[in-house]
Amino acid sequence: MNITVFGTGYVGLVQGAVLANAGHHVVCVDVDADKVDQLNQGNVPIYEPGLEPMVKELHAAGRLDFTTDAAKGVAHGDVQFIAVGTPPDEDGSADLQYVLKVAATIAEHMESHRIVVDKSTVPVGTARPA
Repeated sequence: MNITVFGTGYVGLVQGAVLANAGHHVVCVDVDADKVDQLNQGNVPIYEPGLEPMVKELHAAGRLDFTTDAAKGVAHGDVQFIAVGTPPDEDGSADLQYVLKVAATIAEHMESHRIVVDKSTVPVGTARPA
């Protein structure tokens, strides 16, 4: 299965690597070009036991790719994971701006049905239709 993961932090990068390790072809999308370049060179910016060799192996095998091109990511994945940060807002609530931006980006670029999975930390009911 082709899968896209938006976000390459602790949640997104680990999710992408695990799914690629399970045999899926995963494209991870991030807005940070330097981070994407580092990942494409095999440099993993976070520590999780066993993650770095797994990412290197899966990237070399062509099952785990990294890009800043959101349109490419949306076109690739039948399933789109949103795994971006939700830092606390001034009142302590979750700041959903990054989650909502990724959701809008997916909607903007999708040309056929996609399954969207929100792995970001959001309040219950966030994805409820308006």
